[in-house]
Amino acid sequence: MITKKDTAPHALQRSLFNAIFFNAQEPMLVLDKDLNVLLMNAATLKLLGWAGQSLDGKPVSSLVLEKDLKEFSDMAALAARNGVVRNYRFYMLTASRSIARLFLTVLALKDDKGEVNGFCLYLSPVSPDEWSALKDPHVFKNAARKLNRLTSIGQLTSMFAHDIKNPLHVILSTSELLRAQEGQPDQVRTGAELIERNARRASKIVKTLLDFSRSGMCRLEPYSVHTAAESALELIDSSLKSGKVAVEKDCGHAPKVFLDPNYIHSVIYNLLNNALQALAGRHDGRIRISCGWLDAEQEVFLTITDNGPGMEASILENLFQPFFTTKENGTGLGLYLARQIMDEHGGRIIASSPAGGGASISLRFKKTV
Repeated sequence: MITKKDTAPHALQRSLFNAIFFNAQEPMLVLDKDLNVLLMNAATLKLLGWAGQSLDGKPVSSLVLEKDLKEFSDMAALAARNGVVRNYRFYMLTASRSIARLFLTVLALKDDKGEVNGFCLYLSPVSPDEWSALKDPHVFKNAARKLNRLTSIGQLTSMFAHDIKNPLHVILSTSELLRAQEGQPDQVRTGAELIERNARRASKIVKTLLDFSRSGMCRLEPYSVHTAAESALELIDSSLKSGKVAVEKDCGHAPKVFLDPNYIHSVIYNLLNNALQALAGRHDGRIRISCGWLDAEQEVFLTITDNGPGMEASILENLFQPFFTTKENGTGLGLYLARQIMDEHGGRIIASSPAGGGASISLRFKKTV
């Protein structure tokens, strides 16, 4: 018979369990030894989009891509042998079947005899720099101390966005007022135009860096690179027509990949715009868009090729460096950010320019559905 005195410790244990697990801010997940879901706390349900639903008793395959199941099983086996695996870079599926980039810490749970009877997983959402830097826990510790120079600038820009934007707005407004006043000497008017032009360029750089500093918010979902190309073409169609540039499309069958449509649309649009600018003044301007599956590399590709003047070797070498540009009004950040976005997607971007002219930029994706 259980008395009130006996139930007090149990009630206290339940309150303690709720506080340190169910209501904890850190996402946690408990699996049995066969990798079936036993418990998910509120933070995990929210992170993976399962809030209000139950996954109790379901296999871990409900949360992991089929082709990643073996890797997950191997990770659990390693934790069983060593007791714990820390900061393991991994994808997990959300309720909407998109993927979340995570660092997993897996703790083996043992009974009184020391036998493994389950696993506790700690889930940490990953920033873009951590995701691209981490190959094992030791690499991560070193990489975390060596933040990318431009990422730091982007973060600082984000922190001080209002402080930067406000004086720029004052400079722009003042220069516009100066230029609009009647009877100004030519020298003053020219100076006001110069101030306005450079303030607008500075504002554009700030906006670009702000967009990059927020890029960790990208949400990956199954998507077709062909659809992404068509969407970007719709946005730039009028400019292509006014520039009398012909577009050729050669898109073969390819599986969908996990990507963020908004970011990839932006990358493709910028690549198309770069090709269009390279063809300025040509009467036979042509852009070719091809996409498909590379069996040898096990990658989906989307390639944009133009028949413009091409690029010298020295330009190709610096193409993805920040602030490097050959355009009078360019920021030199477009291709740099394109590479960062592709890194976030677990992909890559390749540039080439044959000796006979023309240029080609290829986006490669590995995470297929």
